[in-house]
Amino acid sequence: MTELFYQYDPYFRLDPDDTSTGEHEIPCFRIYAEKTGEPVAETNESLPADVQERYARLFSSAPKLLDALDYFFNIMHDYESSTEKGYVHDAMEMARATLTAATGRKP
Repeated sequence: MTELFYQYDPYFRLDPDDTSTGEHEIPCFRIYAEKTGEPVAETNESLPADVQERYARLFSSAPKLLDALDYFFNIMHDYESSTEKGYVHDAMEMARATLTAATGRKP
């Protein structure tokens, strides 16, 4: 699985109306591959910063969300056995942790 992370990485442009710094910050989040540190995507800077961050968080959580869904799907074919072995509990915990990371909400 490719691990991803995001960080705030704004653009700056000259702002003739701002005499204190002369620059205007344009929000942007970039998503990076953890292994290489290379950028794989960035948000649309025309969106509000909070929306961009939600999208960046979701995008960077996508590989883990896919793994959690795949695991859950694979154990559900035999629910009784999976429950007895603790796999359903594990899948619920995996899903909860991943959803927390994807949404930024506390569990």
